[in-house]
Parts: sequence; structure tokens; C-alpha cells
Amino acid sequence: MKKFIAIVCIIGATASFANEGSCSKKEGRENDRKPPREAIEVCVGQIKDATCQVTSRHGDILNGTCRYTPDEKYFACVPNKAKR
Repeated sequence: MKKFIAIVCIIGATASFANEGSCSKKEGRENDRKPPREAIEVCVGQIKDATCQVTSRHGDILNGTCRYTPDEKYFACVPNKAKR
């Protein structure tokens, strides 16, 4: 019985560590996303918070603001209704 309890504890601990790792990887992928080329190009030579427009993949014209990504790797047009 003691061996069974020990095995269950080890499996439970392993599963909890595995879940923590998968969450970190998911967050990392979200933070590593690069803005579309057009969104970066439209802000070249602009100042922070300058207004901008980009065309979405679906052909819609989106008004936005030139901003840095949260990791500050890119300076791009962020649509006004985008998730932040």
C-alpha cells in the first residue's frame, strides 16, 4: 500500500510540473509573435503614439497608433481595437 501511495504522489507531482512547463511555452509563443510587415513599415520614421492605418488580411482598413510591442522588439501600428 505504501508503494502505491508513493507512486501516486510521484505521478501527481510529475503532472503538475508538466502543466507548468506547457503554460510557460504558450505564453512565450504569444510574446514572440511578430507584427505584420505592413504594420511595422507604416511606423518607420514615426513617433510613439502617432496615428496610422493598416490594411488587415481581410482587406479592412484599420486605424491605429504606432507603439512598441510589450517586449519592445518591434515598433508597429497597433489597431485601436486590438487586444493589449
